[in-house]
Amino acid sequence: MLKIIKSIRNSIFILILFVPSVFAKEITNLTWKKSSYVGKKLANFRETVTSPALGKEAWKITLLPKDCGRDEEGDYSDCKNNGRDAVVGFGGGDRARSEYSAKPYFSGETWHSLSLYIPNDFKSAEPVVTSFFHYYELGQGPRMKLEVRRGVLDPRYYPINGRDSGGVVHKPLKIDDMRGKWTTIIFYVKTSKDPLKGFMKMYVNDVLYNVYEGNTSLGKGKHYSKFGIYDSWVSRWNDKIHGEYPTQVIYYDNLFRANKKEKLLKLIRSEEHTSELQSLTNLVCRLLLEK
Repeated sequence: MLKIIKSIRNSIFILILFVPSVFAKEITNLTWKKSSYVGKKLANFRETVTSPALGKEAWKITLLPKDCGRDEEGDYSDCKNNGRDAVVGFGGGDRARSEYSAKPYFSGETWHSLSLYIPNDFKSAEPVVTSFFHYYELGQGPRMKLEVRRGVLDPRYYPINGRDSGGVVHKPLKIDDMRGKWTTIIFYVKTSKDPLKGFMKMYVNDVLYNVYEGNTSLGKGKHYSKFGIYDSWVSRWNDKIHGEYPTQVIYYDNLFRANKKEKLLKLIRSEEHTSELQSLTNLVCRLLLEK
C-alpha cells in the first residue's frame, strides 16, 4: 500500500512539473488587444472560463445589444461616422463589437486556427451582419470575414474594397449544426497582390469547406487577424419587426497561428493533451485522498 501511495505521489509531482509547460500556450500563441472598446457598456467583454473548454481554459465573448464604442486614439467610432469617408467601414458608425485584434502581423503563407462553441440558446441578429473572425490588411481594410448569413457561417473574401466574394463553397457550415459543441476551423492563407498566387482555404474538422483564389493583398503586406462578435449595419434591426435585439455569447479556443501546418497541429494537439493531463491529475488526486 505504501508503495502505491508513493507511486501516486511521484506521479502527481511529475504532472505538476510537466503540466505548466503545456498550459503556457493555452488558448492562443498571439498577443491580442481590444478593438473600439472605449465607451462600451460592457468594456470587459472577455472572460476566461474552464467550461466549455477544449483544454484547461477558453474565452467567453459577450456582446450586449448595440453596445458600440470608439478607438482609444483617433476619432474612429462604431457609434458615429466621422464623415470623412463615404465607405462606412472606414468612417465608422452603425456598428457594435466585442472584438480583439492580434499581433504580430503576418504575410506570405501562414496557417491559422480557431475553435468555436456556439451555445444552444445563441440568437442571430440577422439581418444585421455578425462576424466571428476576420483578416485585415493594415491601412486597406478587410480581406476576409467569417459571417453569419441566413443561418450559415459563411466566409466572405474582399479582393477589392467594397466588394466581396463567397469563394468556392464545398459544403455549407450551418449554425444549427454547431450548437452545443466545439467546431475547429483552420485557414491556410497566402497573401499576395498577384491574383494567380493568392489564396485562402478553409477547413472544418479536417474537411475542406471553402476555397478562395485570387488577390489577397493590396498594400504593403502587413496583415492581422481579429476574433470576437462584430455586428455591422445595426440599423437594419427593427424592434417592431424583429423583436428585442439579442445579447450574443460565443466561446473561443485554439486561437493559434503558425508558418507550417505541422506546427499548427502540434499546438492544437498540445491543448487536447492538456485536457487529458488535467483529467489524469484529478484522478490521481482523488485516488490519493481515498487512501
